Amino acid sequence: MNLSLSKRADYVIKAGIALARSYDGDSYIKVREIAAEMAIPRSYTPQILDALIQRNLVESRAGKTGGYRLTRHPKSITVLELLEAGEGPLKPENCALSDGPCRWDGVCPMHEVMSTAVNGFRATMGNESLSELASRDFLLERGELAAPADPHNRKDRMREFAAKSSTIIEAPRLQVLARLQSKDGEWLSVPMLAAIREAISKESLEGYFSAGALQNASLVVNLGYVHEQGPYINVPITIEASKSRLEVPRFVGNLSLVSDENGGTICEVNGRFEFNLVNPTGAATFDPETLNSLQMQLGLLAGRISDDFLVEVSDELSSVIAAS
Repeated sequence: MNLSLSKRADYVIKAGIALARSYDGDSYIKVREIAAEMAIPRSYTPQILDALIQRNLVESRAGKTGGYRLTRHPKSITVLELLEAGEGPLKPENCALSDGPCRWDGVCPMHEVMSTAVNGFRATMGNESLSELASRDFLLERGELAAPADPHNRKDRMREFAAKSSTIIEAPRLQVLARLQSKDGEWLSVPMLAAIREAISKESLEGYFSAGALQNASLVVNLGYVHEQGPYINVPITIEASKSRLEVPRFVGNLSLVSDENGGTICEVNGRFEFNLVNPTGAATFDPETLNSLQMQLGLLAGRISDDFLVEVSDELSSVIAAS
């Protein structure tokens, strides 16, 4: 039985966590930072934030120093409030036994059972604060929260593929960070698109991606706010098609910077690529042999894109920093 949240509620919760993690009662954060922090599609993020504004959970301010912030401390905002901002009132509208009125008037054998379950769910969500949710998210990020006994199945075998690459840049990490953040990081879209196109060609996977979408694509870069964890500087990043074209690979992950012993910077990109494939055979499903082979190819593709992207970024950073 699928008890997952709708995509809208999913994004509302994630936006709430991003706002809670940056909350200081005063500062506003940008749409692109929220999108990067929780890997929410940038084109959809304003709609999600508007839903929170309508519930008086979030306020916005225009201008260079503007953005979005919570109207109350995260400790005083409940998960139930967030869920209802995304889903609407959490109460059953129809009879539990059918899609509409059942053969009994006003009540059925499942009515009390469902009412008890729904009330229990509402009570649990109402007792959980956004602050607690954000703290749990932070502990998960640091690897300090043990996995549950019944972990959920998250990864789509034909959609998401992990990628990790690293290189050394001969410059101090704060200088590297400043360059990465220049122009809000939008310059990173060029090397990423080039890496995607070249890697798909090198792996001979053109038939599984829309040539028109890749040819005409423009990418949007979302950089989150900087996290410092010990010697590491971590910046959440998403790079996606500007018009949410599903055919164009999307990257979700982190850029990490750490100083090396020679005064340079080890730059690492770590995350996942999301692929939405075109089936060139027109068949409803792939046969098992083709599926296994394609999975291996897509895994190699993700790694190649990541490697090529970081090589181009490193070359650009090194040349610009050397000239400054």
